[in-house]
Amino acid sequence: MLILIGAAAVATMAQDTSIAASNAVPVPGTITIASATGAALPAAFDDAVRQAMLNARFTPLPGQGHGLYAATIAVTQKSSGVVTAGSRPAPPPLATLTGGVSLSMPAGGGRLSDLVVTELKVTITRRSDAQPVWSGSAVTARVTGTAAGATDIVAKTLADAVLAQFPHQAAGPISIP
Repeated sequence: MLILIGAAAVATMAQDTSIAASNAVPVPGTITIASATGAALPAAFDDAVRQAMLNARFTPLPGQGHGLYAATIAVTQKSSGVVTAGSRPAPPPLATLTGGVSLSMPAGGGRLSDLVVTELKVTITRRSDAQPVWSGSAVTARVTGTAAGATDIVAKTLADAVLAQFPHQAAGPISIP
């Protein structure tokens, strides 16, 4: 039995194969890392993403223009108010029989610090055709001036959380306490 397939049918089959290939989950390989804004990525986030990429079996390469994939990194931070940090709450005010009120301040003088919401988004594209093949993001709110709010800790926590999702695609950013 001999089956003849027309050129149009072959072209359609080839197109379907390339669509399926573009939707395939990326296999870890070489990757370059750059900021989404084009500006230099903060060192703590650059280091954290590179380490998380290694843990996800990617091989980060220096510079741009080579590697199987390119990772675009976006870091956004915004202040979401002020909180007290570093002290115990003050006792409630005391009233006296003469009508006066006595307020006591907490020992150690609690300080006001910013509550900063940080989001890290990683988008992986094929370098050959700039097609996005995977993206993930994570968000956290931390108090500045605390151990948990240190930039390197926030960067590591978010980078590890984002790339721990790989190769699965999450519906939106995951929240990290």
